[in-house]
Formats: sequence, C-alpha cells, structure tokens
Amino acid sequence: MRIKVFTLFPEMLRPMLGQSILGRAIKNGLLEVELIDIRDYTLDKHRSTDDYPFGGGAGMVMTAQPIVDAIAQNTEGFRGRRVYLSPRGRRLTQRIVEELAKEDGLVLLCGHYEGVDQRALDSVIDEELSIGDYVLTGGELGALVVIDAVSRLVPGVLGSDESSEDESFTTGLLEYPQYTRPADFRGMAVPDVLLGGNHADIEAWRREQSLAITLERRPELLDAAPLTDADRETLRRLKRAEALALPFERLDLKRADAFPKAWVNAFVPEARRKEARKHCLSGRRHVGHLWRAFTMGFVQATEPRPWDDALLYLPDEGLLYKIRGPFPDPLPAEWGYVVLTDADMSRTLLRMPDGRTYYAEKERT
Repeated sequence: MRIKVFTLFPEMLRPMLGQSILGRAIKNGLLEVELIDIRDYTLDKHRSTDDYPFGGGAGMVMTAQPIVDAIAQNTEGFRGRRVYLSPRGRRLTQRIVEELAKEDGLVLLCGHYEGVDQRALDSVIDEELSIGDYVLTGGELGALVVIDAVSRLVPGVLGSDESSEDESFTTGLLEYPQYTRPADFRGMAVPDVLLGGNHADIEAWRREQSLAITLERRPELLDAAPLTDADRETLRRLKRAEALALPFERLDLKRADAFPKAWVNAFVPEARRKEARKHCLSGRRHVGHLWRAFTMGFVQATEPRPWDDALLYLPDEGLLYKIRGPFPDPLPAEWGYVVLTDADMSRTLLRMPDGRTYYAEKERT
C-alpha cells in the first residue's frame, strides 16, 4: 500500500509514522508513506499558500495552485483514491476503511485554516472524508487516523490476519472484553470460560459479550450487523435481562442453558435421573419445569435453612444470576417462577408458579 500525504506540516505526522506498528510496517516495506510539503510547490515568492476568501468572512483559505501542482507532480502514473480530510465529507467507518484498503494507493490532502479553494478539490480530489462530527485545526490528525486504520488491513502488518478480522466494527459489533495474565488481579478474576481451554465455549462467550456490549452502548449498530438466528435469540434474552434490571451479576447465557440439567444431576438420585429428565426438562435448551421434580417425588422437600450467596435461575426467561449476600426474603412476586441454589449446588429452593415454595438439600452418598 502506497500513501502520499499532502500537508503544510509534515513534521506533525513524522513522529507517529516512525513508531510502533506503523513504524515497523514502513520499515519492513509493507507500507509506504510519503509526506509531501505543499509549500514547496507554491509559485509565490513568500511561499504563501493561503489568501482571504472571496465574499469576505473570517480566516484564510488554502489556495488552489500549490495543491493542484503538488498533487499533479507527485502522482504521475498513480492508481488509487484521492481523499480530502474534511468535516463535510462522509463519515469514516470500518466499511469505508475496508474499501480504501483495496486501493493500490491513497492520496490524503490535509486542509488548514478555513478550508481549501473548491477548484483544487474539483481538479485533483475524488472524495471528502470526515473522521467525526467535530472540527480540528487541520487534516493531519485525520490523515493519521486513515493511515492507521487502513494499514491494519494490509497483510502482514499486524502479524495475524485474525487480529483485524475479529475487532470492533469489523464484525459489525463492538469487541468483547480482553484479559491477560495474571488470572487474578487484586481480587478481580478472569472469567472461568477463558481459562478452560474449550474453544467452542470461548467463542460462544465472546459472541454473547459482543452482542451485550453493542446492545448497551451502540444499539444502532445492530440494525446493520450480520446476525444469525442464534444471535437474534441471544439478543432477545439479553433485552429481557435488561428489562428485568435485577441488581445482581448476570452470568453468561451458555451457563444459564446448562443450569437445569446440572440442577437435576445435583438433586435427583442417580437411579431416577433419566426419568426425571424426561419429565422435568424440555426444549432445545433444556428449559423445563424443575418444580415437577418435587411434585412428582424425584426430590424430597425438607425444612428450609437460611443461606446467603446464591445462584438465581429464572426458568421462564432462561437467565442465571449470581447473588452476593442475603437474597430477598420473601422473594419478590414479580420474579415469578424461580430457582435458587448455593454455589456448589448442595441446597436449593424453588418457588413454583402458584407461589408454593419447596426446599431440598443434595442427597449425600
């Protein structure tokens, strides 16, 4: 990828282009960035590149001659897109970055003052791009943004093609949380799923996290994101969790889906588990009627004993929460049908749809 930047202040860009990933890409020949000083092409003896605007108004306007001549003299045989960084251009997105990365080369024109003589743009520029809805003192920062974003899609620049394929906006969604060593930092632990080595579980967790973060922070992105039926079902459940607004930590949906089967395994004696699963679990996610374990005699109810921390499962919603500290007593009526267990599933409390409550402890073997 060859990029030519036309600017009045090349020294503003040079330090950034010599550092980190961009610096290595340029050094290794994966990226070529040429900084061209527009002032070197002015015919004015004072090296002036701006003048007062026709019609009056504040500020100065960059003149057409040095811009047109600078670009003309440095783009002979050039194949690529010529871009002017401007707040009135179409807003830069990852999709546009992907378009630009497919070009053989780029010309980036950095404006200054109140703008550029329109005749220069009409002569040598293909389009205008904006990096956001705000105004900067010049186009150099915008040019750096474009260079940085485009360079990440040049093969070999990041070292791994997966790095650029699985980031925010590339998938149409915001990126999932990232963690590194140590696994526990000042009491804050890395999610267990990332330490388990099950790649399918990790991918499912990451997808759910991306959907949840996008729903919370940039829900408008979901309208254009390429979503699967599974994604849409995940979003439905996430929206339901958002509407419930419970003051507890929501656990990931995959763990919620596994909860009913784990509950049966924990509280139903092994000899009757197959029969219990048939009557108590139903559907693709095994979201069924765990209260049947009590009403059909698979689990024997006993007198409840109080405990604090708990896992709260809402079978009708397919949602699982972690409660730290005492859980509400009595349980709020609006929760409906609920299942509570302690962390190691040694005891459980169910409130049935009709309001009756059952308690049991895990059978000791």
